[in-house]
Amino acid sequence: MLPLARLRTGLNLNGTGQLAPVPPMPQAVAAGAVPDRELPSPPASETARPMRHCIRFPEERSAMAGFTEFGARDHDGRSDRDIVDAYLRHFAPITDRDGRDIVAERVATGDDVLDLCCGQGTLAAEAAAFGANAAGLDFSPQIAARARAAAPGAEIVEGDAAAMPFGDAQFDKVLCNFGMMHIADQPGALAEIRRVLRCGGTFAMAAWMDPAASPAFAAVFGALRANADFSAAPAQPDLFAFADPVQARDLLAGAGLVMQNHCATGAAWTPDRPAELFDIFLTATVGAGMPIRSQSAETVGRMAAAIERTVSGTHADGTRYAVPVSVAVISALAA
Repeated sequence: MLPLARLRTGLNLNGTGQLAPVPPMPQAVAAGAVPDRELPSPPASETARPMRHCIRFPEERSAMAGFTEFGARDHDGRSDRDIVDAYLRHFAPITDRDGRDIVAERVATGDDVLDLCCGQGTLAAEAAAFGANAAGLDFSPQIAARARAAAPGAEIVEGDAAAMPFGDAQFDKVLCNFGMMHIADQPGALAEIRRVLRCGGTFAMAAWMDPAASPAFAAVFGALRANADFSAAPAQPDLFAFADPVQARDLLAGAGLVMQNHCATGAAWTPDRPAELFDIFLTATVGAGMPIRSQSAETVGRMAAAIERTVSGTHADGTRYAVPVSVAVISALAA
């Protein structure tokens, strides 16, 4: 899995409180993205990837609450050694890169920093290396143990993101690297983030962009949409809720967090064979893997074949394959 040339496009808040474009970095747009909404045009010398509306499956149902079964399965999955090991092999090269950038751009010596949903402890370790007073929180004892080993200079604790074991206004910065979209009670977690942040403190997070901006997710979720029976899997939070800048702004505002910017970066999976992309989502994910693992063997076979056809037909580069994926990086201030 290798990063593509870095891409940063998006929105920030101007002095009037309105969404305004972030100046993009010069980039080539990854192949396979189909825009459905354009930002204001960048200078002619630059090419920007447009931001996209969030995509939600009809089968995800109207209930945005009641994710109890999802939460239980998510906890079990993130405590599964095989899934965790596969995640670290296939996802960490992308997620760690963006997490390190978040720390480098926002953390200073002496800051009190929380790495929320800390996973393997990458951000906690980076923050401690920058001279911050770092803490990490994760609900999985197995993952928290890995974080303690990776970040011996940080305080790693087990707990619920929607009921954090920290005091009011305890942190200058709260960082969440690809964790927010997996939390069953996202409004509760955002409210807790605001509670533990000092006034004027920063919340920064990374999340996956939706399938319209990420050909890798388009291949996988397109095959799911065409073949899967979603009633076989528990309802879960919208994986791409934070991909849309307006929806992200509103979710944050509901907790007293004022969004400052919403940018996109790019990377790619580089599988050795077309079938490997399906294997990654089957073995290395929890939320995305639930609807896959809930299907019959025949349906799983159809999905695997569809994804393999997409990779081989659309993302081949000679004898190699590169399937782009996009990441939203968002920051907000505690009002």
